[in-house]
Amino acid sequence: MKIVNKGKQNDSHVDDELDELQNTPPNHLSVEAKRLWRNLVPELKKLGYLKRADQSNVEQYCNYYALYLKSEEVVEKYGPWLESEDGTPVKRSPALMQLNDCVKNMKSLGNDLGLTFDSGMREITVQEPVKKSNKSPLKGVRFGAEV
Repeated sequence: MKIVNKGKQNDSHVDDELDELQNTPPNHLSVEAKRLWRNLVPELKKLGYLKRADQSNVEQYCNYYALYLKSEEVVEKYGPWLESEDGTPVKRSPALMQLNDCVKNMKSLGNDLGLTFDSGMREITVQEPVKKSNKSPLKGVRFGAEV
């Protein structure tokens, strides 16, 4: 006979996802990605909506940033175009295409993390409290008695 625990399931993995993200960057990130992590994560945590569940998005964002920096160096060194033998630009360089891909991916991930102006404002919008009115809605009806 097998005894089955029909009680509450272990929801510790759900709780872990709601824990705060650590300020220390993961070891597998590059030097540039770790530098961004150390600056970005504490700022996002101040806003109060960054949790451990967001870690993979933050890691990807930091990795794309590091790749962006490398691509930028290559474009600066070799130029944005592949040229023919006579020096005429033929097509965009792979580094420039990579740079553009990094920007697109960072923009998308940044939006998910609340890093853009619009999404950040949606996250931190403060509604004004409802003011209590001293006026009775029945005053305009004029029942002939003082309300």
